[in-house]
Amino acid sequence: MSSIKNLKKEINYTFGEVIDEAHFKQLLKPDIADDKVEAIVDEAVTAYENFYDKIHKGRKAENKHTYFKNLTAEINQKLDELIKKIEAL
Repeated sequence: MSSIKNLKKEINYTFGEVIDEAHFKQLLKPDIADDKVEAIVDEAVTAYENFYDKIHKGRKAENKHTYFKNLTAEINQKLDELIKKIEAL
């Protein structure tokens, strides 16, 4: 299992990249409505905050290894969803 510090860094980086990608997609295709991009950005920020909260709650979990393994899978699933939404723009 990675350290919690590394998991936080990974979340910062990946969700930041998703937000940047959404804005970059809008620059490439100016006909995309601002509200669609902002909805994806808002969803990414909300997910980021929720995952940070879950990391802090995980410190008190009985089986930390399983907890963080499941959390990592959940993070990857959410990132895949966001990327698919960006690609659909």
